Amino acid sequence: MNQEELFSEQLAELRELAKNQNGTVSVSDVKEAFSEMELDDAQIKLILDYLKENTRIKVGNEDGEETELSGEDAGYIKLYLEELKALPEVNDGKKRVLFMGAMNGEKTAKEELMTALLPQVVDIARLYAGQGVPLEDLIGEGNVALTMSMDVIEQEETPEEAEEMVAGMIMRAMEELVNEDLLSQDAFEEWAERANEVLDKAKELSEELLRKVTIEELCNEAGFEKDFVMDVLEITGGGIEYLEIPGDNQENAANPKKTDNN
Repeated sequence: MNQEELFSEQLAELRELAKNQNGTVSVSDVKEAFSEMELDDAQIKLILDYLKENTRIKVGNEDGEETELSGEDAGYIKLYLEELKALPEVNDGKKRVLFMGAMNGEKTAKEELMTALLPQVVDIARLYAGQGVPLEDLIGEGNVALTMSMDVIEQEETPEEAEEMVAGMIMRAMEELVNEDLLSQDAFEEWAERANEVLDKAKELSEELLRKVTIEELCNEAGFEKDFVMDVLEITGGGIEYLEIPGDNQENAANPKKTDNN
């Protein structure tokens, strides 16, 4: 196995590890994953930079703790936490009482409990930060799940079970949001890759025929669907240099006297 194959294999294992660690790996995890390649610190740093720039894997410190937030996430969380400081502080005893009241269907207890659990939503959102979804959206989705949990909290038998249920609903909501984003990103990347194939094939055919090619020729030669090629044309503003674009110019050439009134 050559170095490139080994790198790809170890990177795949690292991705799998990250999935089981909320999308985060430690520097030690990275070093261990690539230990067979006997890399020095400079080469390890290159891999860390690669993970940061080309993957959704977060790299934490030696203990696997997540990295500090930066950019818009850091600014948002600072302002949001300042707002939460204005809320009345609730200790564990009071929170347990609120859970019991909420389980008994008390509306006021449910409202106060939701307010008391807002900081917990923030803590959970931090676990999913850096995976493509803005922290603001994660917290918003978590708050919606928190509200929905109050509709089913009466089914729980103990405050401990109720707290676990609420946290679980919040986490699942954020996981689904992240997964939806990953799917949309993957779909876009796949579409972009196929669009590049259209551009490359159009260039190749044009150079072979020494002229621009038609959409029909491109589809027949490369097996593309016409609707897909038209979508690529729309996204590029019709700017595929090597492709003959059907449109107003051809129509006007065939009907030079045609006007808007005819």
